[in-house]
Parts: sequence; C-alpha cells; structure tokens
Amino acid sequence: MTDTDTDTSSTSWRDTLYIWDGIVSCGIPDPDTKKTSTTTPLSWEGTWVPVTNVPDATNAEVPKRNAFKEFVDSDCKFLISGTAVEDESLSKGNRKKKDQDEEKKDDNDDEDERFFIAKLTQGEGWDMKDDEENENGGNAESTKTKKYQDETHDVLVKTLRWSGNQRDQREFLIVAKGKNEFGPFISVGWQRPGCRWTLARRYLSDDADGKDNKDPRISWSLMELHQAVVSETIEVMKDGSGQKILKIPPWQSSTMHVDYQEPPKDSHMGGRRKRQKKSAAE
Repeated sequence: MTDTDTDTSSTSWRDTLYIWDGIVSCGIPDPDTKKTSTTTPLSWEGTWVPVTNVPDATNAEVPKRNAFKEFVDSDCKFLISGTAVEDESLSKGNRKKKDQDEEKKDDNDDEDERFFIAKLTQGEGWDMKDDEENENGGNAESTKTKKYQDETHDVLVKTLRWSGNQRDQREFLIVAKGKNEFGPFISVGWQRPGCRWTLARRYLSDDADGKDNKDPRISWSLMELHQAVVSETIEVMKDGSGQKILKIPPWQSSTMHVDYQEPPKDSHMGGRRKRQKKSAAE
C-alpha cells in the first residue's frame, strides 16, 4: 500500500493510522414492512490523512482542520455510502418514552442502549496516491490519485445523528471493521457536532505471508471492538453526577496499537491513564 507519506514496506504502512474525517448525511428511513427494522440511507464525505510512524497509537493526535473549511486539508478525498439498520440483537431493553423524565433516569442504566450497523461499500470510494509513476522516475507532483473501494466496511454507532449527549459520551464512540485489497482493518473514532465522523483506520496482519502472525482483532465482533475501546476511553465521574466522559481520543487506546497484546482475562483494561479533568471530546 502506498500514499504520499509512507513507503511501500508492509511494516511501514501498518505503522500508519489513516484518519478519515467528514460529514455524514442521513436519508429518509425506509421501514421494512416484512421486519421490525428500518433502513436508513447514509453517505459519508470528507478527506483522509495518513499519520505516519505511530505503531503506538497514543502518539496519533487529532487531525487539524481550518475552522473556515469543511474538511481537513488533503488531496485524498472519499465519498462512500450505504445503509444503516438498528441491530436488535445488540440493542437492549425498551425504547425511551417521549414523556420520560430524563432528570429521574439513572445515568448508569443501560436498558435503553441502541446500536446501529452501517454497511458502507457503495459510492465513489476513496482516493489514494498512485506511486507507480514515482517508482518509475516520474514527478511526485504529477502523481495521480486512484479510486478504491472497500469489499466490506461495517460501522457500529449508537446514534445516526449527533445527539450532543454530554452525560453519556459513549454515544460519541464509533467503531468499524472491514477489508479491501490491502487487507483487513479496524477503525475507531468519534462523532462530533454537525454529524462529523472522525475515524482512524489501522490495517492488520492477516497471516498472508504464512508466518503465523494473524492479528487477533480480525476475529473480533464489532461489539467486542466497541467494548475494548469503551474500557480504555470512558470514565465515570466520581462527583455523583454519573457522567460518562471520553478521557482520550478513541484511537489512542491500546486497541489501535499496531502490535496489540490481549490483556489477561482477569485484568481490568481501564485505569491505565491518568484522569483528565476535561473530556477529550470538549
């Protein structure tokens, strides 16, 4: 895999986090008369930038975006689309009633959790610099971009539209899994105001070289990925409010290290970082 900021060695591009940032637009939901689910069309448009030499994901900062621009500056754009459906097997409990008194609701009550899975394999795809010309002595400035598509790209999100729920910032978290011609990948990130999704993508070793180095994260479910990220990034405030805040940008969790080591089953994945007074999402 190649791009403008990485070389062609496999270790190099897997050491890179590819951060996608853009706006999600939701279409008109289409109720499935044969099922209880409702399908919502989605499109996600923006730009992506490579953050190189970050095998340790804690070193990957939030991409900088000019306040007067819609997207992060980059030659590599993307426009992908698909549909989202609530996953009833993951969503728990009864739905909130319109007249429910939120002030009386227990903030630690997860009975109203909802999860949606978006499958984003349609649309124009995503750009990447084609370095073949450079490798043959061409001019780097004239390098063209090529369009690519993901074979699979499943995104787990708790809300399709920005909710602004500062009391439970788990709603901001987004995780994804997928595969394309470069290999399997996972993505972790957050949703921000304006329905802006920012996800960092990490490509995983799939044992294609026969060296028995298949990454354990390939076999994870979306919920297992979500829970691993929650355990490291979410903190419950001890001031009696029960507020759940994001301590760090989600992609800075050890879940996104290039060489992930599964913790012992009896260990607690949280508490590895010093507590921050402010939410990372602020």
